[in-house]
Amino acid sequence: MTDELFTVPAMWADHHVLAVRDALRAMPGVEAVEASALTRQVRVRLAAGADAATLGAALTAAGYAPGEPGAPQAARKDKPAWSSTALRVTATNPVDLTMSGDHRKY
Repeated sequence: MTDELFTVPAMWADHHVLAVRDALRAMPGVEAVEASALTRQVRVRLAAGADAATLGAALTAAGYAPGEPGAPQAARKDKPAWSSTALRVTATNPVDLTMSGDHRKY
């Protein structure tokens, strides 16, 4: 039994995780698949004697080509706005500050 680890830059949401797991579970010799959209990594447990070389081809055929570990993620035009790593800064409305307290004044 061996474990193979893949970095999949295009896997950034839950539906991508499900598609990757379904594609890999259909492969002969695959015992378990663990995929994470957060880390964009897939760990595949293979039975003894299973061919690990075909896993990358199966991921590519499913539309989730493996990338180099630690490589920067490719820019996506469908990238959600909330996925930015920048800090979000907001300002409190002064009216809300004057109306806060033990009870609302409106």
